Amino acid sequence: MSLFKKHKKVEEINIIEKQDIKEEVVEEKVQEEVSISSGDLQKLIEADIKRIKRIYDDLLTQFYMCKFFILAVAKNDEDMSYFASLEKQIAKLKDHYESLMSEVKVEELSDYANETLKRIYDDLKNLHNDCTGLLSRVSQTRSDKFNKLKMSSLAVIINKTPEELEKMDKRFYTFLNSFKSLNEASDYIYINSGELITNLVKSLMRCIDSTNNPAYKQQFNFYYFLKSDVILCLELSEWIELNNKIRHCTNVLRNVDIANYVDFQNYLIDFEIRYITLMIMDEKKRNVEVK
Repeated sequence: MSLFKKHKKVEEINIIEKQDIKEEVVEEKVQEEVSISSGDLQKLIEADIKRIKRIYDDLLTQFYMCKFFILAVAKNDEDMSYFASLEKQIAKLKDHYESLMSEVKVEELSDYANETLKRIYDDLKNLHNDCTGLLSRVSQTRSDKFNKLKMSSLAVIINKTPEELEKMDKRFYTFLNSFKSLNEASDYIYINSGELITNLVKSLMRCIDSTNNPAYKQQFNFYYFLKSDVILCLELSEWIELNNKIRHCTNVLRNVDIANYVDFQNYLIDFEIRYITLMIMDEKKRNVEVK
């Protein structure tokens, strides 16, 4: 069993590949004079849930990607205020979405009364409108302010699910809030990450050894990732190179021992938080230079 997720290759230099949302052809209007059967309502509800889930995931993915880099591209307090307002609306929508989805049990729809099905159908229409409206705003914000971010800056977040991005967002701000500024956090990372990086690579090496695959062991030895087993300070370009090599390795490895994988994953989480902090700082400097 593979314990590493196989990610699709990202080829476009955008914040994310825009998902091609192909909406099912469903009846959007229920004429008051026409009585719709429970069976038809069930089908409409199931189709709406699938459609809304895709739109909602796209919305959160784009939003969290923007949230990480608002620290790099915001030009003034007005930009930060606008984004804070957007975040509040996202949070409100998230509560609405989770509440409605927890109420609707697709496998039990056949047991619902017709009036209940009608109410759920109407609630889903409203939720769909809210999701598409916010998605339009976030997409426009992304296009206006975040369209020049480098692929290397986005590397650790571009293939994550909304749930993974949410967890990463919480870890990131927990880490960042322990410093006075983004600049101080960046300086700390450059000076104090040698042990973490060494442990990360060593734990990955244990994953590679657990596969009992000679080809993996030959290709991905310790010095494939690091030039030395004593790491004092890596330049930003070396952080980027290391991240790319780790991503490539974890994309091709198979049949990894679960205990070794969990150990590696814990180090990787901390590495990714530090990596994205450095990339946000780099984007901020670059944004200042082009003004």
